[in-house]
Amino acid sequence: MRPFTDNPDKRVVREMWDTPILRFLHETYGARYRYMGLPGVDLIDIKLWKDMIDEVVAFEPPDKSDSRRDSIISLRRNLKLLDVPGTAYFGSLEEVVTLRKDFDGTPYSQEKLVTLYNFDFCDEISSAINTRQGGRKVLRFEAIRQVLHDQVNCYQGTAGPNYFLFMLTIRNQMDAAKLASFLKKPLLAEVKRFRDDCSQLNQLPARGPLIGSHFWGLKTFLYNLLCQYFVSPNLSAVLLPLVAYQGTRVSRSLLSPMLHWIILCKFGSPENETPDLFPPAFLTRCSVRVKRSGLEWQAETGEHQTPSGLPNPVTLLRDHGSALLRELSVP
Repeated sequence: MRPFTDNPDKRVVREMWDTPILRFLHETYGARYRYMGLPGVDLIDIKLWKDMIDEVVAFEPPDKSDSRRDSIISLRRNLKLLDVPGTAYFGSLEEVVTLRKDFDGTPYSQEKLVTLYNFDFCDEISSAINTRQGGRKVLRFEAIRQVLHDQVNCYQGTAGPNYFLFMLTIRNQMDAAKLASFLKKPLLAEVKRFRDDCSQLNQLPARGPLIGSHFWGLKTFLYNLLCQYFVSPNLSAVLLPLVAYQGTRVSRSLLSPMLHWIILCKFGSPENETPDLFPPAFLTRCSVRVKRSGLEWQAETGEHQTPSGLPNPVTLLRDHGSALLRELSVP
């Protein structure tokens, strides 16, 4: 994974999309955040949201330089200087969460409910990571499953809030054959219809890298993936639109198109047969893009429900998530 470098588009997403939602829940419902994720050495998110954060659980993989420890040392020092309680694990989030310890042997476990996950990956969702044994493995899917498992176990054993925010940022990139293989697996009925409709409008190529193209394919895959993951913990959710933006270039000739997704999740009643997902027909609803230092609606392939006006994340959360918001519990 490349080191994160901030850029103007990313700041728009952070300040005009994420922050209003965090502020709304904080000021309206008294929400405070136990942050878990990849804040980076500079702690940009943590500095911006510091007054709303009670604790940070951070992960920093070894550097590619000879020292390997420069970043984790800087991250821990900066957390201390910022005077934010927290723990910084030395290793990738995926490996620490699945192996239950970091590169130093520090045990990992979750004892408190996480109210803000910020999984800000710099690469594609299916990327392999360098492991401590020296090989490369795809551990990201298992890590997300494990995180949700830990979260529901923690919720059942404590009297904490009944909600959390899940933020996911990935590169809009995947090998065409790999994505096609994913989309041939059993899908939810609504997902299959959307896939079939989009395939007729903008068919996936047989092979080659998809970088910033075929937005619909990755949206379909992510939605189906999380819908399946949310069933077992019985998580209801308000799905905000996907936000597309240009990240820091990989090289002078290669852009880094990114996708950002924020979801408000609530633990469902054990009496409910299935979780509730809002809004209905999410896949056909319009996505959002960063343009000219602002946010605009951008209808991608298969999306035909385009609202009027400019995208407002708080308005969308209120409009689509009113039923879920009424049930939020913040002890």
